[in-house]
Amino acid sequence: MKFLLHTLTGIFLLLITASTLSAGEVIIYGGAQKPGEISWANANPSSVVTDLSGDFGGTFGFRYSAGRVIGFEQSIGYSPRFAKPGVKAFQTDSNLLLQFPGKIVPYGTVGIGFVRTWSADTPTSWDAGKIAAFAFSFGNEFSINYGGGLKLRRLWGPLGFNIDVRGYTLPSAEAIVRTAFDEQQLAATEKGLSFIQTTAGLTITW
Repeated sequence: MKFLLHTLTGIFLLLITASTLSAGEVIIYGGAQKPGEISWANANPSSVVTDLSGDFGGTFGFRYSAGRVIGFEQSIGYSPRFAKPGVKAFQTDSNLLLQFPGKIVPYGTVGIGFVRTWSADTPTSWDAGKIAAFAFSFGNEFSINYGGGLKLRRLWGPLGFNIDVRGYTLPSAEAIVRTAFDEQQLAATEKGLSFIQTTAGLTITW
């Protein structure tokens, strides 16, 4: 009897999953993001690290999602300018979605992923801009994101519109820069970096 109950439960869950995954959409988006500030343990001269708060930068990418009320989302994005001029970023996320069914769809989301940033070579002079840009070139970092938005589905056939705001936290990100022209090392006082990403996009629903 217990085996039959487990079998029926499994079949029921598979049917729900199949029905859920039959609803899907792709969002092609663009927007802006604003990283926070990096602090330093030591610097010489100290004037080179007075501007280590992130600047606004652009981002674009796409998200694929499946599910009606509870679903999942996979996204890939690229930022040609992340925090400072010359810094680029790639990010990918896997998220859980909780959303209302229908044509006007508010939703919330939380997920994990990673962010990779890169820039120019190691600074060869006490140039504040180059050092600040290199500080945000921390390589691959684990990320946590959370946020929500609004989807307007099927405004023109399968096409709709989406707006989205998310907060990202990179809990282990830190900046350690050893300059190429002497032995001075600049190290972050705190680990972690956060940024806000705001996007708008075209939604294709099926």
